[in-house]
Amino acid sequence: MKRKWFFGPAVLVLILALAGCGKTVEEQVNTGVANAQTVFEENAQEPNKTIGDIELYLPSGYNVEKSDDVNNLIVTKGKDSFILFVNSNEKEDSNLHYELLKNDKSKKIVKEETVEFDGAFGFTAVVEYDEERFELIASCGGVKISTISEDKNIDGKLVDMMTIVRSVKLVEEADQTN
Repeated sequence: MKRKWFFGPAVLVLILALAGCGKTVEEQVNTGVANAQTVFEENAQEPNKTIGDIELYLPSGYNVEKSDDVNNLIVTKGKDSFILFVNSNEKEDSNLHYELLKNDKSKKIVKEETVEFDGAFGFTAVVEYDEERFELIASCGGVKISTISEDKNIDGKLVDMMTIVRSVKLVEEADQTN
C-alpha cells in the first residue's frame, strides 16, 4: 500500500521536473547564438572529410550527400538537412552573406550576432521562417550553412553549424600554405 502511495507523487514530480528542463525557443536562440560565437573564436576543428576541393569537419552523425555542384553541398543528420554553400571567391573576412541577409527586407530576423576574430568575419542568425519554423544560418567569410528547423535543439544545431563552417578549407588553399 505504501508503495502505491509513493509511486503516484514520484511520477508527478518526475513529469514536472522533465517539463521544466525544456528550454523555450528564446532561450535556445540566445544560447545557440552565444555558443556559436564562442566556437567561432576557438581554433577550427581539423577537417575529417574531403569533397572535391573542399575539406571540412563533420561532427558525429553528420553526412554529406553526393552532389554535382561542389559549391552547394547537402549535409544531413537524421531527418535534418543543411545546405552548405562555399564561395571560393570570397575571403575569410568577407561579409557578403551578412550584407545579403541584412538587405533582404522580407526576412524577419529573430536574432543575429556578428563576430570578427583573427582576420575572419562570421555571423550567426535565426530568422522566422513561418509560425512554427526558423531558418538557422551560420557563416564564416564565403562559407555559409543554413537549415529550416522547428523549435527543437536550435542551440545545438547552431553550434554544430558554426563548427562546420569554421573548419572549411579549400584544398588549393591548404596546399599553398604548406
